[in-house]
Amino acid sequence: MIIPVFLMASGLFLVLLFVLAVLCAGGVYMALSSSDNKQLNAGRRNFLGGRKEEAHALFFGIQIVIQTFGNDQLRARLAQLIESEGSGAQDKRRFMKAVASLLLENQYAWEYGFWDYYDDAAKSISTFNQWRNEIEASMATEPDEMGSEIDRSQRFSDQKEFMIVTLMMLIDNQSVPVADDVGDYQFRPTYQQLFDPFQAVIENVAESDNWKPATFANLLEGLRALDPRGIERDGIYVYPGTAQDGLSSMDLLGEEGWKYLTDHNIRA
Repeated sequence: MIIPVFLMASGLFLVLLFVLAVLCAGGVYMALSSSDNKQLNAGRRNFLGGRKEEAHALFFGIQIVIQTFGNDQLRARLAQLIESEGSGAQDKRRFMKAVASLLLENQYAWEYGFWDYYDDAAKSISTFNQWRNEIEASMATEPDEMGSEIDRSQRFSDQKEFMIVTLMMLIDNQSVPVADDVGDYQFRPTYQQLFDPFQAVIENVAESDNWKPATFANLLEGLRALDPRGIERDGIYVYPGTAQDGLSSMDLLGEEGWKYLTDHNIRA
């Protein structure tokens, strides 16, 4: 018996559809029943539905290497500001403005710099803790750690040529009114609104301008205007950790750990 060609083709087409249906069903079953994942693959779900990251915490950090020319005046002024910092919101505002202004005042002595920003909460919190832990581990901050002389086993030279100033903060980005504002609750700004002006400064930086001195100056200007009520945690560090210690160009350029800084020359 002769079978028409079109009937054979239709039969093959139906078989192929059946095979594909079985394969698709099997794929969904494996994704659902995997011992490592009791639901559809999270990465695929994010790809299909759009990735939604947590945004209730933001991280911003900036580091500037400043040439001291053997003079401890800038360090002394920073130390004085840190020691006199108060605990209230207005105290924090004055402190942030004073530190940013002092760094801008010494822009002529900037040598290298680095800054970073994250808007995912988990990444922001982990980055803040990482910066803090690494900086504090490398600095002598307690009396028992501070000797009267430079530890030459940790230095190539005892010349005091540079200092590194680090500002870092974890910022509350929730869309809820701030708790300590005056007036009716419904008219209070949200934490997000407090951060909006500084966020605009950050997001307007073109990638090609990341390491230009003007960008660092704009970021510091933005910090001067940042409402401190949105700052959840912050830190300022001056390295080396004691007035007796120093950081030479040999220390800076000879240590692999500083390469992320020395790769970005921001000399004005």
